[in-house]
Amino acid sequence: MNTPDIEAFSKLIGCLYDGHIEEDPYNNFLYGVRQTIDATFASITMREPTGDDGGLLFVSCDKLQKTLIDDHTNPYTDRYYTANLMTNLPWGQVITLNECYPYSSLEETELYRFCMVPLDIYHMIGMDLRNANGQRFSVRFARPKSADNFGPEEREFLTLLSPHIQRAVANGMQLIQLDNERKLYSKTISKQSIGIITLDERGKVITRNAVADELIREKDGIHIVNDHIHLDSQAARTKLNGYIEEVVQAQRAQAPAPVNALSVDRPSGKADLEILIKPMMIDKTVEPGHTPHMIVFINGPEKRYDIDIRLLMSLYGLTRAEAMLAKYLAEGANLDQAAGDLGIARNTARAQLRSIFAKTGVSQQSMLVSLILKSLVTFS
Repeated sequence: MNTPDIEAFSKLIGCLYDGHIEEDPYNNFLYGVRQTIDATFASITMREPTGDDGGLLFVSCDKLQKTLIDDHTNPYTDRYYTANLMTNLPWGQVITLNECYPYSSLEETELYRFCMVPLDIYHMIGMDLRNANGQRFSVRFARPKSADNFGPEEREFLTLLSPHIQRAVANGMQLIQLDNERKLYSKTISKQSIGIITLDERGKVITRNAVADELIREKDGIHIVNDHIHLDSQAARTKLNGYIEEVVQAQRAQAPAPVNALSVDRPSGKADLEILIKPMMIDKTVEPGHTPHMIVFINGPEKRYDIDIRLLMSLYGLTRAEAMLAKYLAEGANLDQAAGDLGIARNTARAQLRSIFAKTGVSQQSMLVSLILKSLVTFS
């Protein structure tokens, strides 16, 4: 074993905690551990193959690609994963292959002949850990038959790494899931008639979504001047600035901040813009600079909603058919029109609507429409 100094160990840990953002996840970390413990193969199996699912493996090996996902061209993922000799290890404990299966019988197995020999794998060491959902994932390192088996030094080193691997993978998964949810909600809200602007602790604009940009480009009652929201109406402008200042002062005093709304006249004669100013949760102890302190929702009533059914399925546990019906109803169709557009019988639509009511906790169609439209704002 090539015992690392503090600098090398620090670099290795850095690769581990950055592993989830690499193009080939965790590859630099796995390669670094290989160099340290003199291994020719390393892997993190995030999801074992099951049936048609080829699993998800991150691999560091000179003879394999770096990420194997749903890969049925590989003998292990296609067939021999069921013969894995190191399964259901004690949580967090570093175990060697010979503790699970005698070397005297290893070479007689199909797994050895068809999966291990082509990769020159013989000695193996690893551990089973838990991901962010509490599910098992496995980490393995291997050497060829010509090398010595893994000894106490390697076991001690991997035992030291084990809690870091579990924490890094769990945190990485949570960040990926949160980012995917953010992208889903952002994509959904961007399709609505709702403009969204975030403001910092001084009321300056930080971000705007596409709908807000469109409303500002129209120059119909609302503009951005010197990074601040500017309303044409003096009365509305004064009211908006007062509401923003209320939020700022309340957050500085660490007091509950109010939610306020106002309507804004438009010179074009279109229906008034509806503006909602909502404070955001702020933790002063960890807040970096230029952090969003409040969010401003701008609704153009004349715009038609385009609702993403995946969001309805995610929020309320609706089936795809139920989400499609709810979408049509929220867009203004009555039950007969929705059933006709969807090509289903009215009785089927009524049954689906009853199921939707049960899942959403409402009892009237008007309440359902209101709930859906409000949810789109809430989850933005």
